[in-house]
Amino acid sequence: MSTELLDYEALLAGMAQEAAKTERPSTSSVSFKAGMVAYNGTPVPGNKLDCIIIASSHANKLYEGKYDPGNITNPSCYAYSPDGMNMVPHPSVVDPKHDNCTSCPNNQWGSDPSGGKGKACKNTRSLALIPASTKPEEIADAEVAIANLPVTSGQNFGTYVNKLATLFNRPPLGMVTQIGTAPDLKSQFKVTFTNVAPVEAPMLRGLIDKAKTVGALLERVYEPNPEQPAEDTSKKKKF
Repeated sequence: MSTELLDYEALLAGMAQEAAKTERPSTSSVSFKAGMVAYNGTPVPGNKLDCIIIASSHANKLYEGKYDPGNITNPSCYAYSPDGMNMVPHPSVVDPKHDNCTSCPNNQWGSDPSGGKGKACKNTRSLALIPASTKPEEIADAEVAIANLPVTSGQNFGTYVNKLATLFNRPPLGMVTQIGTAPDLKSQFKVTFTNVAPVEAPMLRGLIDKAKTVGALLERVYEPNPEQPAEDTSKKKKF
């Protein structure tokens, strides 16, 4: 291969990476509102979803003010990491609250402004899923569903990952997983993970390649929240 052709290959590779940053593949969503497993807002039959978890990410998100279901806002500061290590505010954050998550005051126990022992910054997990019924030749084009776990279910997923490594010597993408929910006295419900069966060998190469392409899907870039107009105090309220 000539030097000129190698130069073109390097140029094309760079252009491909830049194009991929702006052209995000379409994704679906899996949610767990009120303990109901739903795919794109439609409840999953039996409240159990068989899937393959091809990638996961740690996410720290700080929201300003109290939660208002009628006025959902974006986090004012957030960070991502595949393994939860060395987390720092995402480059798109306009007003980072600290230079790293480990020592950030908002990421310490007891910092939740609503009181209690919780954190102001919510430590969550995001998963990238494809249907368990996906065939080897369908993996490359399979649509990915993103599942954002409730804060209280992150530990369940960590326990599941360790279980797969210990008992089966496999990561999540090597196992068909059934995702469901179960009642919980402290948090109303938790997301559950059950190993169904090892993924068959013809699937593995495609799943490994697919996992390399979904990292960006787990790192959502949020728009800054619009500034709220200042309250007009020039006129006194009439009673």
